[in-house]
Amino acid sequence: MEIFDDENQPEIRYDENDLVFHYKRGSFRRHEQAIYRDLATGKNAPKKGLIKVLFSTKGNKIAFFTMVMCIVLFFVLGIVNGGADKNSIAGMTAKISAFSFDEKIYASVEFSNLKKMENIDSVPLKVTFECLNAEGSVADKFETDFNFAPRFPKPVYAVFNDYDLVSVKCRLIYESESAVLECKISNR
Repeated sequence: MEIFDDENQPEIRYDENDLVFHYKRGSFRRHEQAIYRDLATGKNAPKKGLIKVLFSTKGNKIAFFTMVMCIVLFFVLGIVNGGADKNSIAGMTAKISAFSFDEKIYASVEFSNLKKMENIDSVPLKVTFECLNAEGSVADKFETDFNFAPRFPKPVYAVFNDYDLVSVKCRLIYESESAVLECKISNR
């Protein structure tokens, strides 16, 4: 039997350039299924970066642009419509607000966009405030005739007793025009 000594063995040195790995190569890759071959070679490696991921496939592009268009449409409609608390009548914009304080509800309608009405002395408005409860029925009502002066704009006010009311609705009538405003009552 032969004994190997370290002294008798030739010294073998390896350099990093001499090392060659043959793993994941060779003729057997040609016979693999395409999905496994692509996975092993790195062809289907996940993309890095948010923008690359969003535009990596046709489905992702369509979903991204659909989402962007929905968001833009949401904001445009919100700006154009302005909500239920704004409306226009007689060429001016009316906005309602209401809040609850000390067991009373204070509602007001303010007017803006009065540039078209500089030459008009007064605008006769019939104003009807209705306070609605949780069921949506009218719990309290206030009607008044209001002469709005565009040169000296003042809001229309109404005060109600708070009986667990939820929202205030206001109907403005000017000649044959009418506008309905509605807002939730905020607590202060």
